[in-house]
Amino acid sequence: MNEHSELPTDVITAIQANRKIEAIKLLREARGIGLREAKEAVEAYIKANPHLALNKRRESRSPMSPLILFVLVAAAAYLAYRLLI
Repeated sequence: MNEHSELPTDVITAIQANRKIEAIKLLREARGIGLREAKEAVEAYIKANPHLALNKRRESRSPMSPLILFVLVAAAAYLAYRLLI
């Protein structure tokens, strides 16, 4: 079994939540290893599990997007209403 498949559950959970720095810190604490080793192990896990990249893209969407869309639709509706009067 390779090194990155044996990551602790909390490290994997942090990776899946797109919290890479937290995952590295947790791995360092769990294994007592250096920063470089922990970073390489976390990155190797991410590389071996490309489906995690989909979660990253989904989470990178701004939480303000629905609000911005709502404001734009409301402004367009208001302008259409004012033009019809």
